[in-house]
Amino acid sequence: MQLISHAYNEVLCGNGNRHCELTHINHEKILLTKKYAEKVKQELALQKRKNVELEQQVLELRKKLEHQSCENKRLTETLEKKQRKKIVSTVLPYENKTWEKRYRIIKYGLVISSVVLNVGLAVAAITLTKSNVVDRVIFKRENRLIEPSVVPQKVAVEELISPKQELTTHRPIELTRVVGEWTLFQPTDQPPYIAIRNQVGSYIVQRCDRHFYYYVNMTQQRTALPANLRFMYQQQNFLVYNIAYGIGSERDHWVNSQSIKINREYFSNTSFLNTNKILQQRCDNGL
Repeated sequence: MQLISHAYNEVLCGNGNRHCELTHINHEKILLTKKYAEKVKQELALQKRKNVELEQQVLELRKKLEHQSCENKRLTETLEKKQRKKIVSTVLPYENKTWEKRYRIIKYGLVISSVVLNVGLAVAAITLTKSNVVDRVIFKRENRLIEPSVVPQKVAVEELISPKQELTTHRPIELTRVVGEWTLFQPTDQPPYIAIRNQVGSYIVQRCDRHFYYYVNMTQQRTALPANLRFMYQQQNFLVYNIAYGIGSERDHWVNSQSIKINREYFSNTSFLNTNKILQQRCDNGL
């Protein structure tokens, strides 16, 4: 009632229109304030969505960074392993060569010692022979007969020297047009052997001594040869090398490998096992 009376008094005083205008203005301000608040809310919601998207992008970038760091670590470890392998591969050949030199020194030392021992035994045998001869001459002075006791002692000295298994003659090989297959050869004037020819005309030969020999075609341009190839002689249009050690020097290498690379040339193992068995049988039987 007080409000109604107050409004009635304001109308009587002529202030009714002014009060309505103020009320209308206040209502518009309130509407503008509400609209501004809603706009601010919308902007905050949009900013929140943007923040969520940015956080997702940051997480993805962190994952990529972690993946890249792991990949870099893996590549670093791989490079270190390869470097260690290279270092080992460069050190091992030097150790092998050093061991080979030591082996040669020991071998030659044993040979020299055996020769000196044989010479000493021969001198002792000759001395004993002379002393026996003198004793027998004194004991049998009347008949002057001296029994030959030197022969068995010479035989004993010769048995101490072990024979050397080496090629004494340069035996030629039969040329063939068959490429990439091991073949058995039975010449009339020499023991049997097996051989294989590659596409450039070089041969790998195995004889009854069980060694493998590399016949290099001289028409092909050559570079520096590996250390395991020992030059022996020149024959026909080939340079003959003994495969002293390493890949290709043993029977198992050819049995267990489809092909073997020797001096940048490839040789197959086709028909090697069968021909090798036949060769061993004929060599053992002396055919």
